[in-house]
Amino acid sequence: MEQRTREVFPGLLGNEKLKNTLSADFAAGKSAHAYILEGPAGSGKRTIARLICQAVLCAHRDHADHPLPCGICPSCRKIAGNNSVDVLTVSNGDHAAIGVEAIRQLRETLYVAPNDGDKKIYIIENAHRMTIQAQNALLLSLEEPPRYVMFLLLTEDAAALLETVRSRAPVIKTELFSPEFITEYLNGQKKLTPVQKERIPAAAHLSGGSIGTALNLLKNGESELSLYKKAEEFSSLLLTGKTTDALVWVNSSLPKEREKTRELLTLLRFALRDLLAAKKGGDFLFFTDIPDYARRVSVRRILELSEAVVRAENDIAANGSQVTVLTALVCGK
Repeated sequence: MEQRTREVFPGLLGNEKLKNTLSADFAAGKSAHAYILEGPAGSGKRTIARLICQAVLCAHRDHADHPLPCGICPSCRKIAGNNSVDVLTVSNGDHAAIGVEAIRQLRETLYVAPNDGDKKIYIIENAHRMTIQAQNALLLSLEEPPRYVMFLLLTEDAAALLETVRSRAPVIKTELFSPEFITEYLNGQKKLTPVQKERIPAAAHLSGGSIGTALNLLKNGESELSLYKKAEEFSSLLLTGKTTDALVWVNSSLPKEREKTRELLTLLRFALRDLLAAKKGGDFLFFTDIPDYARRVSVRRILELSEAVVRAENDIAANGSQVTVLTALVCGK
């Protein structure tokens, strides 16, 4: 009789490389003590982290006739409902960074044995927001954790983590989807209003390859889509070298909320990424089509702007003045 291949992470779209990387370890009960999940906001890192927690703690993890995770055992249901005492989350919340005190509090609970299962899992959201001191405080725990502890570090940029932290855990990247894939997925959603259906093409192309972001665009309407319009306006001013107009834009159109400004800079990175893709025949994640003015921008200029945008994102995350940071970006400082 032909042996049936066990289904791992059912319901997780795409991410075949990620599934292949993790499935053998989890099925054999040999998962690493820590993983770094890297991907942009809305790319499914939290969903994947939840599935990993369920797979590790699933009551049927040793039963090949069940998918992994099974999704129906008490442990899987608790994790799905955010009710598992063996899954603990650390996040920056409303703060710009995760400070050393949060990691010290984590370490105080490290040697408390799991309550329900045989593993205890710490999810550190926005791990790239950890201060240097916080990362150093976490390092010893990553090096020599109790046998029952697992860490999941969720980050938009693994390079923002110390090399010593990255060397303690494999980095696994979430998959970005093509606009065509996202369009098909959105069209398959039920109970969409006529207005939401009209937004599908824009949401698919402006989602940065993230299904979560695309769904958010459909649900939140023009208030969210306006941020993409702002990113498109700002990228146009930067790429055409209209410094004076760009400075006026910074002082008149910059979002008031710090998080929205960070999202805008992320979208700007996607726009610049598309310009490089256009020169190499790749798919677009931001633009539906590259504007004529952008096609004339050199690769060197695109790379310079991309590096400047990353610096601006880091400065905003470190509580720098939004207007000052964006002014420096425009002026090339």
